[in-house]
This record gives sequence, structure tokens and C-alpha cells, in this order.
Amino acid sequence: MTVEQAVKKYKLEPVNIYTAKIKAEELNVDEVLYMNVQKNKYAYIIRDGSRGYFLYKDEKSMYTKLYKGLKMIPLEP
Repeated sequence: MTVEQAVKKYKLEPVNIYTAKIKAEELNVDEVLYMNVQKNKYAYIIRDGSRGYFLYKDEKSMYTKLYKGLKMIPLEP
């Protein structure tokens, strides 16, 4: 999957500079390019130096309020 396909599939939006910097520090990556945060679903496209582009996505359980597990999907630029 390419970055453009992931943006369309997960309805991601570009991030402003301030938010991108804070999220990059939280996720411990170089740069956050796109993100979509809903009630219980999170999706980010990140760029991490030599590793390349990744789609980070996670979901919070409605019942236990715990995260189900971060999925890192490699993307092509």
C-alpha cells in the first residue's frame, strides 16, 4: 500500500506543525505526516528516518477502555 492509498482508505488529514511535533515525540518517530483520531480509533502516517514510512493504527475497546494493540504497517512512498 502506498501513502496516498492509506490516506484515502483511513480518511487521514494533514497535521499542523505544532501537533505534528508533539505527536512525533509521543510516538518516538521523526515526523508525523497525517492523522485521524476518532472516539476509539487512531491512525497516523509517520516517517522514521532509515526505516521509511509506516501506518500506525490502534483501537480502544469500548468495554475495557484498553487499547487492542498498535499495528505498524510499512508503506511505500
